[in-house]
Amino acid sequence: MSVLPPPILFLAWLGALIPRVGVALEEPAQPAIDQRQIQAATLLDEAIDADQGSGIAAAVMVAGELRFSGAAGLADVEGGRAMTAQTPARIGSVSKILTTALVLRLIDAGKLSANSDVHALVPEFPQHAEQAGKAITPRLLASHTSGIRHYNFSRFAEANNQTYYPELPAALALFANDPLLAKPGAAFHYSSFGFNLLGVAAARAQQSDFGTAMDELVSGPLGLRHTGIDHPLQIVRDRAGFYTVFHGQLINTYWRDSSDYYPSGGMLSSAEDLARLANALFEGPFLSDAARQLMMEPSDSDQGATGYSFGWQLKEDRDGRRHYEHGGETNGAYAWIYFDPSSRTAIAGVANYNVFPSESEVAFYRVAMHGLRDLYVDGGR
Repeated sequence: MSVLPPPILFLAWLGALIPRVGVALEEPAQPAIDQRQIQAATLLDEAIDADQGSGIAAAVMVAGELRFSGAAGLADVEGGRAMTAQTPARIGSVSKILTTALVLRLIDAGKLSANSDVHALVPEFPQHAEQAGKAITPRLLASHTSGIRHYNFSRFAEANNQTYYPELPAALALFANDPLLAKPGAAFHYSSFGFNLLGVAAARAQQSDFGTAMDELVSGPLGLRHTGIDHPLQIVRDRAGFYTVFHGQLINTYWRDSSDYYPSGGMLSSAEDLARLANALFEGPFLSDAARQLMMEPSDSDQGATGYSFGWQLKEDRDGRRHYEHGGETNGAYAWIYFDPSSRTAIAGVANYNVFPSESEVAFYRVAMHGLRDLYVDGGR
């Protein structure tokens, strides 16, 4: 026969004297269902179905707070891996906003001037007869008024680079000797090549290569852990596979080497990273007030307003309020980045597919991205 130690025996005796009273335990409060999150997720599903694509991810921030982060479809169709809002995907011309961020940070650091001649940093880039004494500057390159041409998409090899460039400056040879379309500042001509030159100048100002400069001044400080160059030889954890909806059939996209155009179209990022980037560019301490004002000011050419600012496309909503956005498309990818100052709303999305041929605006933009804007900006007013 075992004997309880005195303390335990006392507690047992005391417990027998105390009448048992039933206590109703309260159920933990359930968080309220955010109907907009449900609607946002539905938009992504609808866009995937309409495009017959592989994967879409999106994120929304309002006043610096993440309000929606979601995805639909597959990042890796062959392996069955789901797309997420953290999946690194190609972002096409949204890469220009990352380059814009890098340049603005260098301007803030006093290493670069918006109005300096880029030839001081890239002396191998030729002076053109069409310049008529006018300098090609970061401001002109970022607003597409430098006169440098864009890709010629009738040249398949130019638009679908197959050459690996270990050093980005070597890729300037693709367009460096071509005549300017207009003297610098005279007219608007959208130019990815111009952004490639801007990226080389920025890397030189940082005394680094482009990818390292981006890590040091943009991705690292903002904690963009899924953002970097789309290096053709590197192993990138969780990077999406890339697909094309070709005449209604999903196929692996045509292979493209991104080493010729990191600054203009060759970056990887995720939906959440891009939303955080947009928010940081317009709010908070990432940029000085002067750099932010430079970024937001509408640009002009000798022919008038261009519809762009320093890196961003400018548009107005139905109420006449200005917002900032940029889209992107490349082999196996769409992307979109957006900021509305009046509602302090940042929206970003990526898709690991593109549609070819496309006779109208694809559902990625029309349904998913514009739908999120209507839901969180127009619907939030």
